[in-house]
Amino acid sequence: MFKKLKLRGKLIKAFRTAEIYRVVKRGDRTSYLFPKIHQIDHHHTYTRYAFSLLKGIDPELLTKKRWALRQVLGSNIEINGSLKNFSITVHHKSLPKMLNYNYEAIHPHIEKMELPVCIGQDIYGSPVSWDFADLETLLISGEIGAGKSSLMRVILTTWVKYASPEDLRLVLVDLKRAEMYRRGDLLLEHGVTHISRLPFKLPRIVLVIDEMSIVKRETELVEMIQQFASQGRALGVHTIIAMQRPDADLLNSALKANLRVRISGRQADAINAKVAGVIGAEEIDAAARGRMKIKIDEVKEFQAYFLDEGTCKEILSPYKTRVKDPEPELEVASQCIFGLLEKEKQR
Repeated sequence: MFKKLKLRGKLIKAFRTAEIYRVVKRGDRTSYLFPKIHQIDHHHTYTRYAFSLLKGIDPELLTKKRWALRQVLGSNIEINGSLKNFSITVHHKSLPKMLNYNYEAIHPHIEKMELPVCIGQDIYGSPVSWDFADLETLLISGEIGAGKSSLMRVILTTWVKYASPEDLRLVLVDLKRAEMYRRGDLLLEHGVTHISRLPFKLPRIVLVIDEMSIVKRETELVEMIQQFASQGRALGVHTIIAMQRPDADLLNSALKANLRVRISGRQADAINAKVAGVIGAEEIDAAARGRMKIKIDEVKEFQAYFLDEGTCKEILSPYKTRVKDPEPELEVASQCIFGLLEKEKQR
């Protein structure tokens, strides 16, 4: 009981420091009304505070004054909620400084997925993973040195090792709109709404757009990418968009709404973090390489696996093939990744 009272007092102190309260004046007397605390769960690995904001308190203060909350509660905090009801989770552990990519180690966590993504570990050592077949679009952003290139190598390398060319094709922006129409016609012809219900198997296609800001002025291409992101799920066409600095004009409401998973390394400021859709990304330690935040349902910080270019080439060497007459719309998976690496070299 005494511990809970002490934690309650600590949270009120954090609210006071961050000026998250409502001021009430009665004559010469000024009172401060703090958010209503509903529950405090204290464990050896974390402490979680559940509370609701009083009428008149701006919910944006929780984001704007996150730095002040961290000063009192601790550096590893997560804030979740909306409108009125929120929770603050204070983690007592810290993330590892470096995690090297090891396919054999992550394979047991992904072997039941159709198109697995496993990109790192959270603060409790649990894998950060999901099935891309279910959550089919991804935005990756962050400053130079945040670890975007390594993260892309981890995702693509895992797919090359996990899936066969009959099940998955990877392309770099050169997918023709005709392939979308062809797949749509097949669904209509067989009277189904998803490729998984066809009487035969179509490979899933992942469209990878690295540094999308380069094509910002190509209106037709941007519209095509928006179409992939909004209509691709039923057709088995998935999209990964990567960019250094999130662009508010490019990530318009239509496109952003269809980017179901968002990952961000450190952002320059809170505005960039908000555009990227990962609030708090501006607070990532600049010295912590590979430290990122992911938003699916809520924002979670994690340490990404590291995979350098040389090791990636060595892992994928057995998968690299020469095709005399490749399909016009598709590239062999390993060739796409090596192309991405060569493009990074030339920057």
